[in-house]
Amino acid sequence: MPHMISKSKFSTAMVMACLAVTATSTNVMAEQAPPAWPVNVPAVPTKFDWLLLKNGELLAGDLISMYQDKVEFDSDEFGIVTIKMKKIAQIRSRSIMSIRLDNDEVHEGQLLITEDSVSFINKPKVNIPRNTLLTIAASAKSGESLWDGSISFGMNFKSGNSERFDYTAQAHASRLTATSRMTFNYTGIFAEVEDPDSGDTVKTEENHRFNGAYDWYYSRDFFFRLPSVEYYTNEFTNIEHQLTTGVAAGYKIYDLADSKWDVFVGPSVQYTKFDQVSNGEKEDDSSPVLVVGTDYERDITDDIEYFFSYNAKFVSTDSGSIIHHLETGVEVEVINDFDIELTAIIDSVEDPIPNEDGVLPEATDVLFIVSLKYSF
Repeated sequence: MPHMISKSKFSTAMVMACLAVTATSTNVMAEQAPPAWPVNVPAVPTKFDWLLLKNGELLAGDLISMYQDKVEFDSDEFGIVTIKMKKIAQIRSRSIMSIRLDNDEVHEGQLLITEDSVSFINKPKVNIPRNTLLTIAASAKSGESLWDGSISFGMNFKSGNSERFDYTAQAHASRLTATSRMTFNYTGIFAEVEDPDSGDTVKTEENHRFNGAYDWYYSRDFFFRLPSVEYYTNEFTNIEHQLTTGVAAGYKIYDLADSKWDVFVGPSVQYTKFDQVSNGEKEDDSSPVLVVGTDYERDITDDIEYFFSYNAKFVSTDSGSIIHHLETGVEVEVINDFDIELTAIIDSVEDPIPNEDGVLPEATDVLFIVSLKYSF
């Protein structure tokens, strides 16, 4: 009679065999598991500032500022990046930073920002709700520079039956503190062509515009510009020198993570020295001015930003009646600290001033610029 194995014994043997295979597979998987991530971030930063995004990305470098819910961070590997505050889980600074709250309080220390609160590594008793944070800037106590800026350059050259050379240069610098912002901007435009008859080079465009402003933040929505200064020269619109200085009050219509819209208005004084005038006409003019303007920015994507800036100066008839200046375009992030800018600049004078021959300059100038921008 053949040897019989009971059903219960057979089932028990099968279970034991399966457990043995499972245990062996688990041990093999444990032996083959990848090592832990080699990330060593000190609790108290000493070499870098650290920025942790909500998706888990971690950046090491220098925290520059936070303004209008956007953080500028100089990554050690990727250069200057701009990140929306809503995407950030934590910030830890090695340097003393200055912050301003929406109730006008200013605090300084080594920042420790979480998703809910703002505190200081060197002041553990201070704890502030994160939603009251208005600005972040380097503190003078940190020894770090409070300045940042950018330069851009565009050029167009054509040769062959005719030759043409254009270039534009732009520069921007700003100094941001927890309570104020100082800005300086410069735009220079130059163009020349070859005269087909004489072969001589003829200048067809040259103008320079410089402006500076000091903005004091009164609250989250209001700011005062005390003062603003603009210098402009353009011989092709019959302006040898033009200087405008004044004050303004500004208001943020909205300030979102991906867009902002400001408006401002204020009185100024303008002095204009004309390049050429007809006999018996004044060579210069001083005029009271009312300046009205707006600035708008919107992030189309994480790498593309649209900008629009416009101001109108209401002046005397002898100075042009109404002077318009508009700049609009897109900025495309390329790599690290370099961007490509596509810009349209429109300048218009309601009542242009005739030159010594009685010829009126064109009322409107339109310029399109493609330039490479470097931020530092």
